[in-house]
Amino acid sequence: MQEQEVALFPIPELVGFPGHEIPLHVFEPRYRRMVADCIELDRPIGVCHTKKQIRPAPQLKTTQEALQVNQATYQPFDVFSAGPCRILETLEDGRLHAAITMSSRYRIVSEVQTLPYKIVTATPLPDEDSAAEYPDLQAAINTRLISLLGAEHQPLRDMLQAPEWQDQPSEVFSFKIFQFLRFDADIMQQLLECCSIESRLQMIEGLLESGPVH
Repeated sequence: MQEQEVALFPIPELVGFPGHEIPLHVFEPRYRRMVADCIELDRPIGVCHTKKQIRPAPQLKTTQEALQVNQATYQPFDVFSAGPCRILETLEDGRLHAAITMSSRYRIVSEVQTLPYKIVTATPLPDEDSAAEYPDLQAAINTRLISLLGAEHQPLRDMLQAPEWQDQPSEVFSFKIFQFLRFDADIMQQLLECCSIESRLQMIEGLLESGPVH
């Protein structure tokens, strides 16, 4: 598969999935520059969960200092989702409200640039069974999720019972479900890295049966 240059925005505890839109509040100088560069060059941005902290954040006393100094540096996971970024709002002090539309899942191949922000070459990461459908697993997950929702979530219950939600392709469902469902970030990373729709759906079903849901 064709490799793609992607700029990385490592954010601890945040795992994005294809089909999601990730809102960002961008204030560090390096990432404001990254957003501007990537929009100009039509380069996708990947938002990724992190393995560890490489360099801690400096001690800052004011918001103005935070706008002038880069914060902590992290080692990203090798698998992430990425897509085009757009700026929603530029504040008077230079901070950005932006959004990234996650269009694809990637795996890092090599590093192209480290400073001022990381750019990697990455290859798309498709599912091994991308053409397969698993309606029974989808139905079981949907039924379980609906049963966990209280009466105060009636609009969401109605949406999960609508035909346009229940009849979507299994691959799309297996990613979009995380618009409403959250587990521990390391578990979410495992689900993102899983390259089998069937296995991913089975993992989700098992987690709904045994683990806490957010």
